[in-house]
Amino acid sequence: AAAAVCSGLAGAAVAASARRRASVARKGWQYEPGYGPGQDLPAQPVFPQNVERIVPAPPNSHETLQGYVGADVEMGDGPWDPLGFSKLYDRNYDFNCVMVYPHVQWLREAEIKHGRVAMLAFVGMVVQQWWQIPGLPQQPDWVKALDECYASPVAVWGIVQISVFAAVMEGHFFPEYAWEGIMKREPGDFGFDPLKFSKRPGFDLKKKQLIELKNGRLAMIGVASMASNHVLPGSVPFLTGAYAVRP
Repeated sequence: AAAAVCSGLAGAAVAASARRRASVARKGWQYEPGYGPGQDLPAQPVFPQNVERIVPAPPNSHETLQGYVGADVEMGDGPWDPLGFSKLYDRNYDFNCVMVYPHVQWLREAEIKHGRVAMLAFVGMVVQQWWQIPGLPQQPDWVKALDECYASPVAVWGIVQISVFAAVMEGHFFPEYAWEGIMKREPGDFGFDPLKFSKRPGFDLKKKQLIELKNGRLAMIGVASMASNHVLPGSVPFLTGAYAVRP
């Protein structure tokens, strides 16, 4: 009996809440002139305050790329984009207002993030050949060392720490609305400057951003080369060593 009473009260509360929401929704509807109840054409609901906030005018993806750091360094006359990736967003939006392809803001965020990870990975691959942390697997081959870390009851906690750190960073600095090109922060800018380098006199932010971008691009190529040479020894010229051993 008590369960039936509780179920009845819960059902009544849900019904009352639904009626309140429906009443608020009806009050929020605005009809265009000439349309409404009793008219030949159906009423058109308009929520200008919501539409303006959720669907703002999208910025131009290709023009945004031209203003980014490093866009014209290699070519000297505009960004190097032979396949037109930076224009896909604009063309798709102009065609049907659907953002299927990412804005260049999202692409730059992804490029900087992968460059930073690749720089860390490249250093780890090289250092692992000649020096290993005491107490962890003493394996010079970076691929086998990772497998042994998963099997080690001590080293596996290092993998857990890295995974948790990556999850926290990804969640806290999630590039919200970067796909549409309206992210509130600059791509790659986490506001992390504990040593206050950017506050020092003569600090050239654009130059440092370019250095990071170019080193990140080179590191991505380096990591891909080392992975390729590990699977196919000899596929990368002048690259030999423990990482060249067939898995």
